[in-house]
Parts: sequence; C-alpha cells; structure tokens
Amino acid sequence: MSHASRSARIEGLIDELIALYLAQAADLREYAQAVVAGEGTVHLERTLRHRELQRTDLYRQFEETALQVSQASNLADRA
Repeated sequence: MSHASRSARIEGLIDELIALYLAQAADLREYAQAVVAGEGTVHLERTLRHRELQRTDLYRQFEETALQVSQASNLADRA
C-alpha cells in the first residue's frame, strides 16, 4: 500500500470514527432520556453495545494502518 493510499485510509478511518463517536453520543443522550422517562431501554442498550464493537474494530484498523505508516516513515528516515 503506497503512502498516499495509507494516508487516505487513515483519513477515512478517522472520519468513520468521528461519525461513530457522534452517533454514540446521540445514543447515550437518548438512553438517558428513556431512563428518566421510565421507558424501556433494551433496544438502546443493544445499540450502544453494537456501536462500541464497531468503534473497537475501527480503532484497531486505525492503529494498524497508522502504525504501518509511522513504521515506514521511521525506516525511510533511517535510510
């Protein structure tokens, strides 16, 4: 994978993580409102867990991709 495509991949993952964090914040807000209103929260709890799994996977992908770029840069700097 070229440096440009890795950089683009990192940028895309960051965009996906930001969107997911915003969705998680909205889910937490909705969950809090449901609890206060005494409504059922089972579906919201499932959604929160699902988004957390997505976030974990995206962050793992980000770390793998970002580390490849930084390792490649370090090797190039040493040459």
